[in-house]
Amino acid sequence: MRDLFRRKGDNPLTNLKTVTRWVRDLPAGDAYATQEEVVRRLVEFNQAQQNYGRDRLEVLMHLDEATRDMQDALCLQYLRNARMSKAIEARLWLTIHAYYWEVTRAYHGFLMDFVANSGGGRIETQAPLLTARALRGFADIIKWRHFRHEQIDDKVWLRLHNLYRIAEFDNFANEPVKIYAGDPRPFSAAEEYGRTLLLAPFGNGTLMPREIEMVDHWLRNWAGCIRLDSLYDAARHTYYVDTALGQGSRRCGDQDAATSLRYLSTTGLLERLAEVREALRYGTKPATLGLTEDFRLPEGHALIRRVESEWQPPSAGDRRRDERRPQTGQWKVIHDLAAICAELTKTGRRGRAEGAPSAEEMQDIRLYGFVIEHTRERLLEQERAAALQQRKDLWEQRDASRGGVGFRLGRRDGDWVKVGRLVAVSPAEEEHWRVGLVSRVIRQDEETWQVGVRWLDGSGVPATLIPYSADNGLAYIVDETQPPDATPGGMGLWLHDGGDESLLIDGTLYARERSYVLHAAQSGSRLIHLLGVVESGEGWLRVRFEQVAA
Repeated sequence: MRDLFRRKGDNPLTNLKTVTRWVRDLPAGDAYATQEEVVRRLVEFNQAQQNYGRDRLEVLMHLDEATRDMQDALCLQYLRNARMSKAIEARLWLTIHAYYWEVTRAYHGFLMDFVANSGGGRIETQAPLLTARALRGFADIIKWRHFRHEQIDDKVWLRLHNLYRIAEFDNFANEPVKIYAGDPRPFSAAEEYGRTLLLAPFGNGTLMPREIEMVDHWLRNWAGCIRLDSLYDAARHTYYVDTALGQGSRRCGDQDAATSLRYLSTTGLLERLAEVREALRYGTKPATLGLTEDFRLPEGHALIRRVESEWQPPSAGDRRRDERRPQTGQWKVIHDLAAICAELTKTGRRGRAEGAPSAEEMQDIRLYGFVIEHTRERLLEQERAAALQQRKDLWEQRDASRGGVGFRLGRRDGDWVKVGRLVAVSPAEEEHWRVGLVSRVIRQDEETWQVGVRWLDGSGVPATLIPYSADNGLAYIVDETQPPDATPGGMGLWLHDGGDESLLIDGTLYARERSYVLHAAQSGSRLIHLLGVVESGEGWLRVRFEQVAA
């Protein structure tokens, strides 16, 4: 395939005829390798010292349009494979980002030449389309950097602002154009610019990439609700942006008056979200409301609430519930459900006489008079998982609040850290473990990360889930007639906060209305039915359940 890419050494981006033939002959079987080659050619195109004439513009636009589907396929592959290895994730991200960067860099070059030459007639009629494409390109660059929690440098923001000011100056900011053939409708430069500014607050390290992508999709569907004004109205405007500075949007408050300021109203978007919530209550399918096919209930309600909270106007009050207090210290950290269950089970056993039976073993003895093989194997697996976690991560604390704790990590600390990852943390000199979720990841620079952990409601207690089958009324027995590939029992975490109960379990254990015998040290054994999923993350689900019998 590489030989096919480089045969004859010719430059395929010479003219419209050569690029059309080259794109037509690109192998379709390996989108990743093909897109890497497209990026290489775009780099050569941008480095070439040639004019910004109409012929070169036609080459660029054809190449962009013809390879856009391949780019979309790679983006989908990235977003739907959260468990890919770090190396594969990095390579895929770099290729996707490089494509957006080189295409946008090329469009930006044509537009800067257009401005420098007083709007010369070579591309004047194409200016609205080129500006909209360049604005979308910078929007994609910023979004994909949000996926990796990277800081957006000043130059990217300044170029984005400058493009919008060009559209304003030449009076086409509100002129809709069909940016790409696959777009559902024409979009204006103002809509593309406003969408990027309203997505920026969600790049603060608190959402997973698929959630950021979902919010971006909502903004694109509801772009007609975005209002961008040059005069401030305290009753309507939520955000402002200074187009003379290299930064994104800020919440309105005590900003100075300046001709470079633009103001964003979210009133229309909040009204749209209220309509969506009402429609969901009456059973309307999420996809028909513009929420995408990937939107899932009931956990999707949490994302809607998060978006509404972010878009509320300043008059709605302070959105921060808990004040962060500076605090230092070292904390031990373990991650993933199996390791956490194993560690908490091990901690819970301390103080018990050596060789005394565990709660699971006692349950077997009461039911059968002996410990079954399935229980022995499960306990052995837990011990192995605990052994793998002997070397726990040690994190430096940064601050704390009532709802969680913040850490400062070095470049080599916690390569596994992602928003939504399940963790248990304990002060370094203690064995007081508390379960939480990674809720925020911010890259300060190449060497330093800030990570926030949000406590889960309720104390996490290790619990055993045994598949239930009925025999003689409500007698609980382990179904040892299951075939080897049937869903086995397993460990989970029982979360209880007063009368509010839920379970953290592996996704393979879940099916609505599935029955288990739940055994936890603080609650004994109960027969339960699983109900709906409250929230989910990588390798875990948080589910509600109802008790059938004790």
